[in-house]
Amino acid sequence: MARTIPPWVFLLFLLIVACRPIDRARYAIDFASGAPGWSLPAEARFVAWVEDGHLILSLKPPRMVGWALSPFAFRDGQVEVEGTLLEGPSSADYGLILQAREGRFYRFAVSADGYYGIFFYDRGSWRTLVDWTTHPAIRTGRTTNHLRVRCAGTEMIFWVNGIEVARVQRSSSEGGGRVGVSIGTMARGNARVAFDRFTAVRDR
Repeated sequence: MARTIPPWVFLLFLLIVACRPIDRARYAIDFASGAPGWSLPAEARFVAWVEDGHLILSLKPPRMVGWALSPFAFRDGQVEVEGTLLEGPSSADYGLILQAREGRFYRFAVSADGYYGIFFYDRGSWRTLVDWTTHPAIRTGRTTNHLRVRCAGTEMIFWVNGIEVARVQRSSSEGGGRVGVSIGTMARGNARVAFDRFTAVRDR
C-alpha cells in the first residue's frame, strides 16, 4: 500500500534554544550526561527527555511533526544520528532537521515501514523534495537506523545505514542553520522514538 503525505495540521517545534551556538567545528553527543544546549519540551502533545543515554521524543496526535534543535549550526558540513522507533504505528517516522533558520528548514525522515522522504519547510508551507519512497537500506520495525546527510555547495546527499538513497539541490544563496532531530505521525499518533550518537561536523 502506497504511503501518502498527510496534511500535517500542527507543528510542534523548538527553533530557538537558550544558549549560544557552538563555535567549534565538530559537535558530538551520546546523551549519557543529558542534552546540554538542547531545549526539551514538556507539554501534553509533544515531550522530549533524556533517558538511559538516549534522547526520547514522544508525539501523541496524528498528522503532526515535532522537533528539537541542537546548539550546532552549519551551511556546509555533515550530520548523522541513530534513531529507533520505541512505540507507535509502523507509519511513524523520525529523522534529521537541517539548516533551521528563520522558520525554514530541511527534514529527512525514515519510517518503520520502510519509507524515506525529504521535505522543505518554509514559514508554514511544506514542499516535497523526495516523496515517500521505499528503500531496502531502511531497517523496518523497532530497529535502529543510522541516518546521515552531507551538505556541500548546492548539493545535499542523504544516506541510510551507509547506503546513499538520494541527492537534492539547494539554492547557492542559502545560509546556514541549526541541525536537530524530529518525529512525525501519519493517520495514527502516539509515537515514541529514541535518538543516540548525534554528530555534526562543520566544513572549515
